[in-house]
Amino acid sequence: MKPKSKFLVVVLVLIFGILACNLPSGTPTLSVDDQAATIIAQTLQAGNENGADVPITATFSTTPNPTTPTVTPTIGATATITPTYSTPMLTVIQQTNCRTGPGQDYEIVFTYLANKKLEILGRYETDNYWLVKSSESLTGQCWLWGKYVQVSGSYWVVSSVTPPPTSTKAPPSAPSFQSWDYLCEFNGTNNDLTVTLTWSDKSNNENGFRLFRNGELIVDLPANSTSFVDKFDVNSGELVSYRLDAYNSTGSVSDTTEPFGCP
Repeated sequence: MKPKSKFLVVVLVLIFGILACNLPSGTPTLSVDDQAATIIAQTLQAGNENGADVPITATFSTTPNPTTPTVTPTIGATATITPTYSTPMLTVIQQTNCRTGPGQDYEIVFTYLANKKLEILGRYETDNYWLVKSSESLTGQCWLWGKYVQVSGSYWVVSSVTPPPTSTKAPPSAPSFQSWDYLCEFNGTNNDLTVTLTWSDKSNNENGFRLFRNGELIVDLPANSTSFVDKFDVNSGELVSYRLDAYNSTGSVSDTTEPFGCP
């Protein structure tokens, strides 16, 4: 057997022999790895002293500590919320006139009946008027007063609209009394006078009618009116006369009855 092989055999025998023996109770107990390291060191030292050239390599593996995985937060994309939109609409709730502008100073384009639905194009908040799409208008649009309509859909997105300039209107044509039938009934003190007045409406641009009795205004009537019944007390021999004015923003014109009374 070669000297180097003999030397390795001796080293291995020494290692296993020492590991098999118990150390004295007063000496601190070394771990198996520490004991092996000590023996190898002593063996190397002995080999150097004896001139032996023994290449001994010891490899120690350490138990890796568990590592916590690094979590990189993911920045999500910003959600885009698309608002729900519906066509702004209005429904006529009472018969009303649709005009060329927001107010009675504008010409009437068409009169819509209740339950008519129209698309909203704009709004004039000052006088609460809505600009709507109108197939009955030559321009394709007209204005409705908000008092007689109900809005729906996304009406809040419509733009405010500047009203068109008002045109100079001609005064209305004068109405013409057709009759003033009356009935006198004595009530014990004086007479109950009942007068039924009828007239012809000869214009299409009046804002309304005002009826006066002996110069005093008794009633303001809407446009297109053609009759009224008046009842009041009157003394015998007292004369009564009526004046009817048709008016608009430009002015008024009138017609009057002949005076009459109860005997």
